[in-house]
Amino acid sequence: MEINREIIEHTAKLSRIELTDEEEKAMEKHFASVLGWVDTLNGFDASSVPATAHILDAVNVFREDVAGKPFDREKLLYCAPERDENSYIVPRVVE
Repeated sequence: MEINREIIEHTAKLSRIELTDEEEKAMEKHFASVLGWVDTLNGFDASSVPATAHILDAVNVFREDVAGKPFDREKLLYCAPERDENSYIVPRVVE
């Protein structure tokens, strides 16, 4: 892929930055350099490397998701400043 001024201007627009002419020329060199590194990586044969989702042999460390014992509703509602039969009453925050 050839890096040209249009690509630099488009990238700057997407990034919402303004570049001077000198900065655009410098960016062309930087982009070309990065693409050169990518081309170097594309030259490596990685067919013998197994695909991985993570570099560590991590396993699920979470506990089993099981329902616990139910809470006593009266104890939960005891500390409420205001309540009706089964619910907290809170100040209105949306008009």
